[in-house]
Amino acid sequence: KMASVIDTSDLYGFPIKITQLQAAERKACDAAMEENAPVWMEYIEKDRLPNSESKLKEMIRKGVAPTCRTWMWMNTSTAAKKKAAMASNYFQIMVTAGASVPCMPDIEQDISHTFSTHPWISSPDGQAALKRVLSAYAAHNDKVGYCRSMNNIVALLLVAMNRNEENAFWLLASLVEDILYPGTYSNKLEGCQVEMRALDELLGHKLPRLHAHFVAKDCDISLIATDWYLSMFTTSLPSETVARVWDALFNEGPKILFRVALALLKQHEEHLLHCDNAGDIVMTMRAAAASTHHHDKLMAMAFDGLGSLPMATIDKFRDMKAREVEAASRGEGSGSAGATPEAAAVAGVARTGSERAGGGSTAADKAKAGFGKLMTGLNKWGQKTADKMAQAAEKIGIKDDEPLPGQGGPPQQPRQ
Repeated sequence: KMASVIDTSDLYGFPIKITQLQAAERKACDAAMEENAPVWMEYIEKDRLPNSESKLKEMIRKGVAPTCRTWMWMNTSTAAKKKAAMASNYFQIMVTAGASVPCMPDIEQDISHTFSTHPWISSPDGQAALKRVLSAYAAHNDKVGYCRSMNNIVALLLVAMNRNEENAFWLLASLVEDILYPGTYSNKLEGCQVEMRALDELLGHKLPRLHAHFVAKDCDISLIATDWYLSMFTTSLPSETVARVWDALFNEGPKILFRVALALLKQHEEHLLHCDNAGDIVMTMRAAAASTHHHDKLMAMAFDGLGSLPMATIDKFRDMKAREVEAASRGEGSGSAGATPEAAAVAGVARTGSERAGGGSTAADKAKAGFGKLMTGLNKWGQKTADKMAQAAEKIGIKDDEPLPGQGGPPQQPRQ
């Protein structure tokens, strides 16, 4: 029998369903963050960060009070510097230019179903704000333009920034241009494929039993983690947990994505080891991530439960995997090289914007077709093992027919 569920809204206005235990966990996390607020206010009043990098890292890892986030995110990332380097009306110029970007139809289509359960994001005002920021960014960075997943990132940036569109714009610029791996949002999302392969390599080193289990069940890590990396966890974790991840991400950079991904997998390793097929693994992990309200526990695992994970190690794997992705891309015309599991799963979060201008490619089409077949297979598995999946979700405290807590439903299906 499931524990009684409380219907409420989180700090950022997302409706959530939580158990009594999760309510208590959230309260404890809130108290810990508020305790740190006075320390942050000293620096905010002086408008400068601590001189010591290790002190700043320690302060952020302890937790940032939500009232301090606007200043902290802008100043620990490159957003404030980027903004200061441009004319004061630069954002408004980009908003005007954005009205005629070629990817506007894609932006309009995606914002219409971005977090549809959030009262402000789904309102005409929220939709208009999302549209202005996304189209302005497409005008500012026409090489990237717009990619599905950015809509979810900007939506959370807007609510966390008290709806300040200009700050959301510069934080998106900082993420795409300075934090994420180059090519994460490129035409064929090669950067994301590199990240998936690097994560797989790290999984083998940090959680060898789980890695071996995934291989045995033919469950590529990209099936689980592609959306984590493209959406920066916004469609997977509750919004307050995402914000806690972003506190560290804006300061420490992309290694946080790897630490949090591995921490989520390690927290639920035992559940995942009992899953007997890929569909079961995907569903179990999805339910587990969606109910991760205890963000202090997740971040403690990410920072203290995984051992050493220097950026140099991640970069070594990235370089190795970038060469593999490049080789697969070059060989795409000669069979299956272009349709790797990573390419197929990554193509599931459909590339939009510049792909239309370029007319798409055979490799991208193959990958999308492969992903479609894969999803059909997972759906069949899902029907056959519906009872097992429901039990797996129930163990973690979610009914499998509920939308993700704090979110607007499951990750969007790819465009065909």
